[in-house]
Amino acid sequence: MSKSITYGLAILVTSLLLPSSSEAHSGAHPIRYVAEDGVDQGNCSQATIPCASISYAVNLSSKGDKIYVAAGTYYAKEMDIFYLLNDMVAVKGGFSTEDNYDKQSPEKHVTTIVGLPAEYRETLTQKGFHLLRDQKGNQEFRQKPEYLDLLNRYQKVSSSNKASINCNDGQADEFPCYQIDLLSQFSLNQLSSSPSSASDIWGYVDLNTDREYAVMAIYNGTTVIDVTDPQNPVEVDTVTGVNSTWRDVKVYQYLDDSSGQYKAYAYVTTEGQGGLQIIDLSSAPNSVELVNTIDVFQTAHNVYLGNIDYTNGTALSGHEPYLYIAGSNLGNGSYRVFDLVDPENPSLVTTPDSTGYVHDATNMIINDSRTEQCADGHNPCELFIDFNENTVDIWDTTDKAVPVRISSTPYDGASYTHSGWYSEDKKYVFIQDELDERSLNVNTTLYVMDISDLTSPQIVGSYVGQTPAIDHNGFTLGDKYYMSNYKRGLTVLDVSSPATPKEIGFFDTYPIPEANDPQFDGAWGTFPYLPSGNILVSDITNGLFVLKDNSNIGDDGPVASDPPPPSTQPTDTDDSGGGGSIPLLTLLLLAALAHRRQQY
Repeated sequence: MSKSITYGLAILVTSLLLPSSSEAHSGAHPIRYVAEDGVDQGNCSQATIPCASISYAVNLSSKGDKIYVAAGTYYAKEMDIFYLLNDMVAVKGGFSTEDNYDKQSPEKHVTTIVGLPAEYRETLTQKGFHLLRDQKGNQEFRQKPEYLDLLNRYQKVSSSNKASINCNDGQADEFPCYQIDLLSQFSLNQLSSSPSSASDIWGYVDLNTDREYAVMAIYNGTTVIDVTDPQNPVEVDTVTGVNSTWRDVKVYQYLDDSSGQYKAYAYVTTEGQGGLQIIDLSSAPNSVELVNTIDVFQTAHNVYLGNIDYTNGTALSGHEPYLYIAGSNLGNGSYRVFDLVDPENPSLVTTPDSTGYVHDATNMIINDSRTEQCADGHNPCELFIDFNENTVDIWDTTDKAVPVRISSTPYDGASYTHSGWYSEDKKYVFIQDELDERSLNVNTTLYVMDISDLTSPQIVGSYVGQTPAIDHNGFTLGDKYYMSNYKRGLTVLDVSSPATPKEIGFFDTYPIPEANDPQFDGAWGTFPYLPSGNILVSDITNGLFVLKDNSNIGDDGPVASDPPPPSTQPTDTDDSGGGGSIPLLTLLLLAALAHRRQQY
């Protein structure tokens, strides 16, 4: 348990055990107000002069007081979990400053709390809050102060685009690497919208012209970059959106019978209350256009396209494409399914109950003997694999109106079951756990789950990297697995033997080798499916990278630097917001609350 948590708990418990002079007051209990743009000063009792943090408002409050929190994003500090769970001061979200906090409406005024453990999701939902476990937007967990000078010096020399730098003797200019060359870098300060950060990325090839594009999510919108000439990427256009650290994008392409031309659309979700944006890409490289915004939900953590050939964005032969929304503000984050009969106006098909919060997902179609385990013997059977924070859940979604969960599987070492992808033979799933490196003090760990029996998947192997950098998103292409590895950049694995992944290449897009720690910066996403074979990577701080993969299946891989042996126990300095210390602290808090209730 960290000293700061212990000290804070001591203060809180003491305050709960001792009566407060303010509790003797008579009359109505005051309401205090909190907003993103508030200021922590005064007494916060006027809706027009809110404070900025829940903790500040709680510290002003007595038993029976209320705190109303306006829509926005709030980053949880160590003690906020106790303030939010303490029913003596009623803290509620889902209000708006525009109507002076007149009416609580959590679905309309989304009040997001970032960084608290997933086990408190239901309780927070009941109080009007939307829990986002992902901590990437919190500067505290992004860049350590001791690295900022190094990063600033790097950024000063990278203000212009870099191109055509081969990986020799472990370096491509200042970038550490192995078997991967730099074709180009397109830094954020070269973009017309001057975003402060980037997030996810997707790519596509225009089947009318064979031009290749990167579609990169950025803090203030979505940018489309022509990478047909990989040494000279060119920004096509940027579609603005609400400001948000989290933005996800996928691309669908289809042959329009009336024109005889292919049309392409990007689907974009965000945690910033922007709904689902639909961007028509068909006029690239001249321009792109926002053609619709779907407001069935306000926020969503991820968008996924099912039944798609990811090498060209078209629907798989004989199958209809579907759009899956994961982690929205509705239904406690359960997934939602839209059809794409009209690509500019997706139609909601399915809102399954009791799925739990779905953070990310993938889908595949099987027609082997495992279809006997699907509902009604569906053959072929569409499998939707959702990464459910603590488990990997497998669904039969062949019948979109009646999805059936086949299994829900936890695993040893699970800290935050984040995302994953399936192997080429569809018998294994590679699992990214976003918090095990932080909470368990282990090096990069990718888990391998055998799904040859859909009803009883088993962890059968893992990849353990050379640094503690967090693994984030990954995609299979043939016998290779391309994985964004945050502060270590891109990692390429040989998965020809899926249960024993082996590193065969990497490119560090965050070129501070001593900073390969378990914090949230560096490579967010990657896209390996362009026909050219070029690999796209989005780096949170350093923008778009176009890379050339020279790695070979069966290669011995980079020389290890004697990483520390993985630990299986949480450390005392865990600052992930989760970990083993929270339940104990909660028990102590509840004991203090019970003691205090007896006094009154």
